[in-house]
Amino acid sequence: TLLGEESLSLQLRHISSYLIWYFKANNCEELLHEVILLIGYFTVLNSDNQLKIELGTPPTILQQLCNLSFNYFSDRRLISVLFPTLICCCYNNEKNKSVLTNELSPDMLVNFIQETCDKKDDKKEVLFLEEKFDFERRFPSKLWQSAINYFA
Repeated sequence: TLLGEESLSLQLRHISSYLIWYFKANNCEELLHEVILLIGYFTVLNSDNQLKIELGTPPTILQQLCNLSFNYFSDRRLISVLFPTLICCCYNNEKNKSVLTNELSPDMLVNFIQETCDKKDDKKEVLFLEEKFDFERRFPSKLWQSAINYFA
């Protein structure tokens, strides 16, 4: 893809890293969510792009995502924004999974996927998020079981 080209992907990495820092520091939640969404799409099933988000001077993009405020790990609405991107960043990438494991328990991702599987057939939980944040739009549902096994 175009964003995967070396010069553009490096620029995207620098810009994303700055925007995460800036939006977090200035409480720009909606804009931060757009950057989180972009990073997920940039990395989903793309090992080259997954590696690029862990390059550079710490904190890397992946480290910044893993170190967002506690609310992103406790509030179901914010979990639904962040966790699909963490899954995209780390799925089938041992280096990124190792970074993730240093910051938080992969069991949290497993629980998220399992809960999403369980709710997929039930009436959809109202989280007041746009459809673009739905897990099934961000990570292929045919790989959910594989992701559970990978992070377990």
